Amino acid sequence: MKTLTKLVGCSAIVSAFAMLAAPTLAQSQDSSPFKAPQTRQAFNFISLGVADHDAGDNSIILEGSYEFNAPWFVSGYLRDGDDGPFGDGRDAQGLKFGRYLWLNHNLVADFSGRLGQVDFGPEDSAYWGVEGNLRTRIDRFELYAGLGWVDYMDAGSDSQYQFGSRFYLTPEFAVGARYQDSEFGDGLRIDVSYHF
Repeated sequence: MKTLTKLVGCSAIVSAFAMLAAPTLAQSQDSSPFKAPQTRQAFNFISLGVADHDAGDNSIILEGSYEFNAPWFVSGYLRDGDDGPFGDGRDAQGLKFGRYLWLNHNLVADFSGRLGQVDFGPEDSAYWGVEGNLRTRIDRFELYAGLGWVDYMDAGSDSQYQFGSRFYLTPEFAVGARYQDSEFGDGLRIDVSYHF
């Protein structure tokens, strides 16, 4: 799928989210400020994002997370990347299983193990790894940063990082931006998410 087609599709979905959020945002204008801490929103969500990687490739990412038994959560993602120079798809998918814990009244750490599959174009590889993140919530802003390590079984290993922020338009809808190292290199990712 070409980048332009992906961006048009992503724009349509973001527009649909915005139309759904508008009535809720109007109702929430008179409500009290968001209360912290709120882990439920941080670990129960569905998001759609666009990433621009340093190699010049773009990707669309569908991600979700579910807190099935506090403080345990499971999350996963599907990444649809630009085709490589020979028309080879560059896709990835993965699952994480993790646990969060409170460090103080408004600082949460989460730790997880992960596994998945990545298609680097002409070659693909299964992978496994670990990661840890810190996050805090200040009114409508969630700030987070994390480090991870990944072993691509057929392509070596890599250390990864991320840092970013989400702004909650309503308690359910948020927009976010992050800078992260992923399967396809460093890059900026922008997303919209629904939290439940």
